[in-house]
Parts: sequence; structure tokens; C-alpha cells
Amino acid sequence: MPLKTVVLVSIVWLNACSLNPPPKQAEVKPAQGNRVAAPAPDPVRITQFYASPPNPSKGEKTLICYGVENATEVRIDPPVDRVWPSLARCLELHPSKTVTYTLTAARGPESVSNSVTVAIAPPAVKIIEVSINKLNFAPGEQVTVCYKVEHATQVTLSPGQWFGPHDNALGCISDHPAKTTTYTVKATGAGGSVDTEHVTATVQ
Repeated sequence: MPLKTVVLVSIVWLNACSLNPPPKQAEVKPAQGNRVAAPAPDPVRITQFYASPPNPSKGEKTLICYGVENATEVRIDPPVDRVWPSLARCLELHPSKTVTYTLTAARGPESVSNSVTVAIAPPAVKIIEVSINKLNFAPGEQVTVCYKVEHATQVTLSPGQWFGPHDNALGCISDHPAKTTTYTVKATGAGGSVDTEHVTATVQ
């Protein structure tokens, strides 16, 4: 009789365990709408674009300098040379006429542009020669001073009086100084350039 009781109790205990399975763990799902967006790339920028000098005379050298950031390609129109993205680069040019250059920096569909104009200036005035008939004079003796100039729009030579034909390329003055005198040639060009030379007549 005691043996049967034990068997019955064991069966009841097993049935109770089978009726209460262990709870399932809750499924954790990722949160929606909280994804972190990738940072936007830095924009394409032109950091510098200039000409030096911006007003060269015809045939003289000028530099076109540029700098870009975050670009994968660059171009200059009208084309002047092979170019590529760079923080600082200069190209040597010898323009024969006034021209506007446009720099474009790009990365895919993104692009920015900037322009610079190189304006050709009139040629610089230049005094080629100033001559005097001699260096040492007696008081009142005649002094003759002559000049030869290029690209001048106006020439002055003083003191003294014009001697023979003269213009902005060639001319002479004469004088009869009583004491040592310095004669000054001043030539002015179309672009405002100025050249000056001096010569001295020593009166003994």
C-alpha cells in the first residue's frame, strides 16, 4: 500500500510540470526611425583665383593662380594649360589681348565657378637715350640736350628752349646757362607710366 501512494504522487508531479512550460524570452526588435545619417561631404570651394599682374603690357608675362578644395576636377576656360585640383597652383601666360578666364571646380553634379579678367595695358613708356653735346661749359656757352623715347604720349625737357623739330619720340633743347644746370627729361605713357632721366651741364 505505501508503494502505490508514492507512484501516484510522482505521476501527479510530472503532470504538473508538463502543464507549465518555461516562459519564452521576449523578442527584442530594433527601434525604427533612429538610424544615424552619414555626415554630408564638405562643399566644393574655390579658395583663390587671380592674375598677377592683372594688367600686363601686350606680350608680357602674367600669372593665373588658383586653389580649390574638395573638388575632383577643375578646368579653365578658355583653356590655357593642363589643370588639376590643387590647393595652390600658378600658370604663366603671355596674353596678346584682354581676356576673361573662368575657373570651374566640380565633384560629380556639384560645381562652382569664378572669373578673372586680364586686361592688356598700353606698353610702358621708356626713355632710350638722353644726350648732351659735352659735359663742361664756359658760362653762357650753348648747351644742347636731346632725347629718344618709346611709347610716350607726352615728353617734357627743361630748362631750355626747343631746338628744331620735336615730338614724343625725338627732340632737343638748347640753353646758355650761367651756372651748373641739371636738365630733366620726363616721359609719360598712355597707361600713366612715367620715366625720368637727368643730365648735368657743369659750368666752370
